[in-house]
Amino acid sequence: MDKDTGDKDSAPETSASPATGWSDKLTDLVAWFEANPNLPEKIEPIVMLRFLKCTAFDVERTKALAELNYCMRNKSPHLFMDRNMEDEMTAEGLRVSDLLILPGVTPQGNKLIFFRMADLDPRTRNSVEETKIFVMMSDARFTKPDVERETGSGADYVLDEADIAEGDVQIVDIGGYTLRHLAYVSIFVLRVYMKFLQEAYPSRLQAMHVINCPTYLDKLISMMSPFLREEVRNMIRYHTEGMDSLYKEVPRDMLPNEYGGKAGTVAELKAKGIQSIRDNAAYLSDERYWKVAAQSKSRWSWF
Repeated sequence: MDKDTGDKDSAPETSASPATGWSDKLTDLVAWFEANPNLPEKIEPIVMLRFLKCTAFDVERTKALAELNYCMRNKSPHLFMDRNMEDEMTAEGLRVSDLLILPGVTPQGNKLIFFRMADLDPRTRNSVEETKIFVMMSDARFTKPDVERETGSGADYVLDEADIAEGDVQIVDIGGYTLRHLAYVSIFVLRVYMKFLQEAYPSRLQAMHVINCPTYLDKLISMMSPFLREEVRNMIRYHTEGMDSLYKEVPRDMLPNEYGGKAGTVAELKAKGIQSIRDNAAYLSDERYWKVAAQSKSRWSWF
């Protein structure tokens, strides 16, 4: 979602920023959410704060975004809700893919998300599991602040909207992809995933960088284009001649060691992400946070 912008010249010097009064808005929104029969029973305040910040603190847009998010989850539970770290297919998905939520935020306040294949055998691709793992890792991440403070996020932590990232920057390494890999991509899952990411995800997608692009890049772009809104297509940068162009866009030190950074090895960062899912297993599997009991009555039931 794009940020709301106003006419700075016509605004009075004493005008409040969009974030002013966010605490009261958050309290009201949590109460609204937990009383709404079209939504799950519970929501963590920091998760609701992410929805609120994503809409530039617009309460009505926040409500619509939250309802769409949980409607989509309940319409496709095999992607968004049926999750178990001990499931054999999920374990295999974690093995063959490297999905990393990199530490810290950029100077612009964005979170870096990194993805690549760990196993280049096309037969290991599983669109359902890859989507499920991304959502699990994101849901686990959303329960903690993005900005690391000395006080951490323990009992003494006080919720602060400044600790929530402005948005996400995705980095996708497609080195080793072949045309055979495209045959194993589920068009149905891709459609649902891209709609969720573009319209219902509680963090703005600020940019997407595709690195180690193959010679058949044009075919990949043609496959993805029907599922991308124009503003998202304009956010994608294809890096075809090494990493230097990426370093101009994101802080090099924030990248994994294997990509010239100092954030740690891919294996170390992946292990932290998997541990985060395990640490939040009870939350991720608690239907009170995800399941809409009155889904059939939802005003989003047309979706």
